[in-house]
Amino acid sequence: MSSLQPHITFHGMCRDALQFYTDALGGKIVTLSTFDESPVEFPSHFLNRVMHAEFVSPELSFLASDGLDDSLAQGSGDIAFHVSFTEQRRQDVIFSALSDQGQIIMPLDYTFWGVRFGMVTDKFGVRWMLSCSAENPED
Repeated sequence: MSSLQPHITFHGMCRDALQFYTDALGGKIVTLSTFDESPVEFPSHFLNRVMHAEFVSPELSFLASDGLDDSLAQGSGDIAFHVSFTEQRRQDVIFSALSDQGQIIMPLDYTFWGVRFGMVTDKFGVRWMLSCSAENPED
């Protein structure tokens, strides 16, 4: 495991939240991608929403998005843990352990953004996003 980062979902208010944290914490938005940049089709009301962003300040960093759950109140932030791995074997072991009695949201697979990625909610309701920068053996 090379890092553990909080991932905050802002349910439609991600850009506003990132601007607030940029001003309040003296940080910057390192990356920002929207759902319309994805090769996967999403409903039109998602297209301008933030799919993935990374915020960095001198004291902290976190990942953020608008998320896909319209049932929650706009701006009601929730959090997931994003773990970056350097070894697929370790990613497999951890994903399997977290999935036990939990719910797989997105199985581990290679993504269009260049990492092997999967999402799971563990048996305690904690969301985990696991990525691995290892090369895709199919390339």
